[in-house]
Amino acid sequence: MSQDTPNAITSSPWTLGYGQLHLLDEYLSPLVYSGSIFRADYQSMHYISLQTTHVSLDWTLMASIGMEHNPAATNSIFYCALQPGVGIHYHFRPVPHLKILVGGVWDVYFANKYSFANGNNPYSADLSTRLNASAIAQYNWHIGKLPIVLRYAVTMPMVGLMFVPQYGESYYEMFTLGHMQHTIHVTKLTNYLAMDNAITADFVLKRWTIRAAFYHDYDKHNANSLHFETMQSVFSIGAVVNFAVFDHGKRKVPSNYHDINR
Repeated sequence: MSQDTPNAITSSPWTLGYGQLHLLDEYLSPLVYSGSIFRADYQSMHYISLQTTHVSLDWTLMASIGMEHNPAATNSIFYCALQPGVGIHYHFRPVPHLKILVGGVWDVYFANKYSFANGNNPYSADLSTRLNASAIAQYNWHIGKLPIVLRYAVTMPMVGLMFVPQYGESYYEMFTLGHMQHTIHVTKLTNYLAMDNAITADFVLKRWTIRAAFYHDYDKHNANSLHFETMQSVFSIGAVVNFAVFDHGKRKVPSNYHDINR
């Protein structure tokens, strides 16, 4: 590679956390279930082109698992969810140390819920694919000689598709007998309201970058006279891995590389 060819750094944060989940699934129960949840998050961000520092490609993955209980503690629901996504953001730098990212994220949301008390219909699933509006505000700060990167990120679905079962109809009837009428719905703001919030602080140490994060996700949708709602609040901690290939390691880091964190 030429000495004048810029190189791009890929930033990949990993976090693990613990928090609270509240869920309502009227297919399983009219009650709100609450309990603890464990959550893992991964993100990878890099510039799409080596010639610009304005457009980035982002990959995300969220996984969570928990056990929720009804108010009387007479029944429990096992919950696990997976949410991969990919997005594109445009980077604005209005003032020094501040960066604003605006763009869109396409994701798939899949949650499994199993009720230990329901004999006929013990299982319920949330399945949707969504096109989300996304915005990130990033500010580079210092406490003494310690660099800190503060971020606030928010995503909100605009349009998509979701699966919602008919009330009282089992998954056996839907997927084995083919009773799939009126189970696929177009999502819009009138029947699907969600907002995912993330506040993170990256502490840039000499050899490590440590991330502390707070996630607050809210999801509410309805169809077929059924209402579904989840809200999770999670505190997480992890590390940020920044990596790039500079001529296969034969030379030192060049001065003209593009750092996605700046």
